[in-house]
Amino acid sequence: MKVRAVDFIGIPVRDMAAARAFYGETLGLPMIHTFGDTWAEYDAGNVTLAVIGVDPDEWTGQSSGSWQTKTGVALGVSDVKAAVADLASKGVKVTSEVQDFPPCFMAMVEDPDGNSVFLHQRKDGTAG
Repeated sequence: MKVRAVDFIGIPVRDMAAARAFYGETLGLPMIHTFGDTWAEYDAGNVTLAVIGVDPDEWTGQSSGSWQTKTGVALGVSDVKAAVADLASKGVKVTSEVQDFPPCFMAMVEDPDGNSVFLHQRKDGTAG
């Protein structure tokens, strides 16, 4: 697997309305995409900030092991399916198989401490 760039940084939040107001209005970051009520992406120049709504029970630690209580990094790769297969063959825990979204393909793995690493492939061929 060859990493091309950091595609986005995931920021877990408990209150999406407040987060959207902060990132979009207060900071003035242009919104790129939204996916339902729990995901909004903002253009921060050299990287996308993905604001991700989380369940308050997850946030407080009442459910253990959730990726949503950690900040995750998205690594841009040329082929998500191949990257997942490569990492799985090396014993890396795959926590989300490849998913197809309008602008991208994405999967998720964990580092040894349980932090999320998104494997991300933009459909337009760009990275970073």
